[in-house]
Amino acid sequence: MALPTKSSILDLSSSTPCTRSPEESHEAWAQCRDAGRQLPEYKAVLVGASGVGKSALTIQMTHHCFVKDHDPTIQDSYWKEVARDNGGYILNVLDTSGQDIHRALRDQCLASGDGVLGVFALDDPSSLDQLQQIWSTWTPHHKQPLVLVGNKCDLVTTAGDAHAAAAVLAHKLGAPLVKTSAKTRQGVEEAFALLVHEIQRAQEAVAESSKKTRHQKAVCSCGCSVA
Repeated sequence: MALPTKSSILDLSSSTPCTRSPEESHEAWAQCRDAGRQLPEYKAVLVGASGVGKSALTIQMTHHCFVKDHDPTIQDSYWKEVARDNGGYILNVLDTSGQDIHRALRDQCLASGDGVLGVFALDDPSSLDQLQQIWSTWTPHHKQPLVLVGNKCDLVTTAGDAHAAAAVLAHKLGAPLVKTSAKTRQGVEEAFALLVHEIQRAQEAVAESSKKTRHQKAVCSCGCSVA
C-alpha cells in the first residue's frame, strides 16, 4: 500500500481513501472532509524520543499497515474519521519529531493539541527518560490530557524495567498506560480511543465549570443577590 509522505486524510466511510497533500488548496481539503463536517474533531499529538515508533503507530492507526522503515519525522499530520455508536468523530493526529533541534515545532503542535500520546519503547528504558524530559518542559505551562504508550511490546517477553518505571510514572501523573505494538496492531486503537475519552472528559469538565461560573450569583453586604 502506497503511503503519503505528507499529511493525509482517511475517510473510513468510503472504500477508497481520500488523500491530500498540504500543498493542495484549502478548498480541496474542505471538500474531502465535507462528509464529516458535523462531527466533533479531536487533535492528538504524539511525542517521544526518536525511534520509539510514533510514525509507525500513526500509520498503523490511520492506514492499517506497518511501515518498518520510515524517514525521521519533522512534522506530519493525518486525518481519520472514526465511526462510533454515538456518531463518531474526526481524529487529527500530529506526529512530531523526537529530535531536540525540532523542539519549537513540537511545542507548536503541543500548544494546538487537545491531548497527548506520550510514546516510549518498552525495549529501550532510556526512551522513557527522554519522554519525561520532554513532558517536564511542557507541563508547567499546559495541562492537556496525557496517555502513556509503551510501544514495541512485541519485542519484549516480560514486563521489564521500562514497563515498571512507566507504571510508576503513570500513577504519579494520573495518566492511563497502554502497551502497544505498531507491528501487530496490539493496543493501537485502544490507545487513541482512550486519549479521545480523556479529552472528552476534560472538555466536559471545562464546560461544566464555565456553566457554574455563568450562573454563580454574587451576594452583596445587604444580603440581596446579583445575577
